[in-house]
Formats: sequence, structure tokens, C-alpha cells
Amino acid sequence: MDSKQRELRKALHHATDYASWREAAEALDHYEGLDEWRLDDTSEHYDWRLVRARLRQVRQYRQEMQITKLVHHLRQGLHWNLGNTGNPRLYDYARVGTKKLIHDYITEIASALEFLRDLDVPEFPHAAKLKFFTEVAQSYGRSALMLSGGATLGLFHVGVVKALFREGLVPSIMSGSSAGSIVCATVGTRGPDEVEQLLDPEAAYYHFWRILPLRDMLRNRAIADQAQLRKAIAANVRDLTFEEAHQRSGRVINITVSPAGVNQPPRLLNYLTFPYLYLHEAVLASCAVPVLFPPVMLMTQDERGERVPYMPLLRWNDGSLKSDLPILRMRRLHNVNHFIVSQTNPHVLPFVSRREPGHGGPLHAARNYLYSTVSGQAKSLIDLARHNLPTAGGLRRALDLSSSVLDQEYRGNINILPEVSLWRYANVTANPTMESVKRFMLEGERATWPRMEMIRNQTLISQTLNDCVECLEKGPCARPASTRPGTKPELRVVRAR
Repeated sequence: MDSKQRELRKALHHATDYASWREAAEALDHYEGLDEWRLDDTSEHYDWRLVRARLRQVRQYRQEMQITKLVHHLRQGLHWNLGNTGNPRLYDYARVGTKKLIHDYITEIASALEFLRDLDVPEFPHAAKLKFFTEVAQSYGRSALMLSGGATLGLFHVGVVKALFREGLVPSIMSGSSAGSIVCATVGTRGPDEVEQLLDPEAAYYHFWRILPLRDMLRNRAIADQAQLRKAIAANVRDLTFEEAHQRSGRVINITVSPAGVNQPPRLLNYLTFPYLYLHEAVLASCAVPVLFPPVMLMTQDERGERVPYMPLLRWNDGSLKSDLPILRMRRLHNVNHFIVSQTNPHVLPFVSRREPGHGGPLHAARNYLYSTVSGQAKSLIDLARHNLPTAGGLRRALDLSSSVLDQEYRGNINILPEVSLWRYANVTANPTMESVKRFMLEGERATWPRMEMIRNQTLISQTLNDCVECLEKGPCARPASTRPGTKPELRVVRAR
């Protein structure tokens, strides 16, 4: 390594914002000759011939104003991960971005969609436009940001959201469990113009923990003070129902909670499934780790607007126990087929590889096989005990919990992970100092920056489709100067409907 490389690597390591990180990363990529790889369309990791052919077709139809052909071509030819362009291996070579062909294709599709949205011609009237964009958006699918549990490690999520927000890449659909539910609900109860203030580490309240005296532990059957947790949630999350939060922020926020008893499934709370539930109790329940905190009764708004208990006989606790990442439910409810995961769960991190599937060679594959085999066998034995042995209530709940933990999927299409250390595990239930808060947030940002262009490329088309639908539902769209045909569309936070 020569002095120039050392200088650029040093600048990369000490960057404190994405702009400076990207500048150093691009310079290092250029210095190491990776620009040549980007400019070469060919690769075994995607169908470059298909992508190049479809790019040429779209450009030709748009330039020649063949509107009917362009609409027909996009209607049944626009799909997520066309030609395997979302393959993570395509982002392993360069520090910033991937093949220029992929970038050009995604940008051209987004520009073509905005071109059609703003076009005023008799053969493509407003009603036909709205039908086209609604159907294509449904077919293409959507992206979601999923924030796992993690106690104090959940501060990492704040940095991830901050990095994405600054680039206009926070998906309008978010989910959170346990610590992730606090970040999700904090963002989801504020309008787009109010989120920026949350990115200041001194603008939020981070004292969630207070250990109870022994006498109170025995009386409450819990180690930590739930009143302190409630106070911290109230300081960060506005006291709204899920429906009110959706109306205010335009975001679809999802909170997971697990049943404290048996014979109840975990629940995914959002404005569709539980519109009148209050967020404060939902987040409190999602954070109620057994032993640390007692289970929580949810609260709802009745037909008179009064705050009343929701199913008073039921209690709920930590959402990450049975549904840390509610992938299947999100697919069904919100048409999500692309998941960005910020994973900080302490019992998950030691077993989650930083490599994407198929990476790392034979040793890595063998490690994954061994882990999946052992976890599968363990789950089978636990399920055998659950269904065939006489078990008391406490033991039954423990077996149910163990089975759920082993049965979950903890990764998405794009995974952002913090560093793991014994010091962090030792302080996972401690109130952080302001220095620690800033360090956690910066780590979350830094872990997101190398994934930023991958996220941008994989979400731009769905963002554009959703934006077009929203615009057309309000009536005929006027063409903004920044979205004329041939210009690069502006990236922004998209409001969900």
C-alpha cells in the first residue's frame, strides 16, 4: 500500500458524514482502477444482456414518443430484481455503487415513469395513467425498513435512520420490535419536516433504565422500573393512535408484540390492523422483556374518543421474542418484497454472518450449514417436548419462546449490523452517556454508508411508482422542472397511502 492509498483510507476511516465518506471512497475506487470494472457491462452475477436490451428499448420508445409501446413494455416487463440486478455480489467490488449499466437502467426507468406521469396526450388520459401506475406499483412491490430489538444497542438504529433520512431514502413502511419500536414510533409520529430535529443526539431522551430495589423487584416480579421506561417512551414518542400517526407522518409504522400467555399469536400492530390502539402502550409492551419488565395491557380509543383498555384480560410483552422481523406479515399486509434490516438483537448478532448468502467460500458455507443443522435439531426437540410431554404453564411458555426464537428469520435483502464486543453486552441494559449515544449513532451511520448506493438503486423505482400514484390520485400532475424527461429524478421520502 503506497502513501496515496494510506491517505485515502485514512480519510475514509475518519469521515463524519456521507458526503466526505463517499468522496474518499470514490477517489480510492478510482485510484485502484475499479472504475474500469463499473464501466464493463459484463458479469456472471447478473443477466447483463437482458438489462442492456431493455434499457435500449425504453430509451428508444421514449425518444421516439412511442407511448403505447412504452406503456405496454413497462406494464408487464417491470419487475423487482430484473436479471438479478439486486444481487449483493454486484456491490462487493467497488466501495461506491455497482455496474454503470445497472445505474443507467434504474435511472432511465425512473425517468420514464415520471415522463409518463407528466405526459398530456389523448392516448394516455388520466384514468389510464392512474390504472397503469396503481397496477405496476402493486406488481413491483415495496421496500420496508425493519428495526430489530436490542436494548441499548438499539441506539445503532438511530444512526441508520439518520443516514438514510439525510439521503431521502427512509422507506415509508417501517417496523420495529422492542428497542426498534421506540425508534420506529418516534419517527412515525412526526411529519417529514419534524424528523430532522430527532437526528440531533441531544434532542431526545435516552434514560430508559432504572433498576428497582430488591423489595420492589419481589413485589413487581420485575428487575427494572417500568415507570422509567414509560417516561422515556413518552419523552420521545407522541401519544397518538396508529391511525393518527399515519395521518400525521404519512408513514406506515408497524410494532410487534408477543403474548404473555399461551393460545395467542404474536401481533403486528399498525394503522390497518389496530388503527385505534395507542402507540405509548404498544411500544411499552414491545419493550417489556420478560423478567426485566412486567407484561403490559394495551390501550385503545373507543367510539367516543376515550382511552380505554384493549382486551383487559390479555397482557403483552417483548415483540422480538416471537416476531423480531415480521417479514411474512409485512409481505401480506403491505405488499413488501424488499427488506432493509438493521439488526442489533444481542442473542442474534453472534450467529448472524456479515457475509451475504453464497459468500465466503467453503468454510463459511460449512459454518452456515452447521448452524442451521444444530438450530433445526434443537427446534425439533423443543417442539417434540411442547407437543408430547405434560408441561406446566411456566415451562410451556419457556418452550414456546425457545421454539419461536429458533424459528425466526433475522436477515433481509440488505443487512446493517453493529460491531459486537463484551463491553457492549455488559452494558446492554445500562443508560448510555451522551458520548456513547453519539458513538452509537455514528457507528450506525458508518455501517449504512457502504450500503447507501445499494439501497438507492434497489428502492428508486418503487419510490418513483409510489410517488406517481400519490400525485395522480390528487388529479392531473403538473410537470416539475426537476423531472423533465431525461433528467435524474430527485430522491425523497415517499408518503404511503
